[in-house]
Amino acid sequence: MRERLLVVTTLLEAHPFMGHGTSVRHIRRFPLGTYPYLVDYSIGRDAIIVRRFRHASRQPLS
Repeated sequence: MRERLLVVTTLLEAHPFMGHGTSVRHIRRFPLGTYPYLVDYSIGRDAIIVRRFRHASRQPLS
C-alpha cells in the first residue's frame, strides 16, 4: 500500500486536478484504486499537501 500511495502522490504532483472536488473549498479527493483508501489533498504553490488519508467506508468526523 505504501508503494501505491507514493505512486498516487507522484501522479498528483504531475496532474494535480485529477482528483475530484469535495464540498470543502480547495480540497480534492483521489482514491488509492486497489485499496479502499482515499487521499484528501490541496494544491499548494509548489507541492501537493495531503490533508487526510482515510478508509473509504469510514464516515468523516466533520
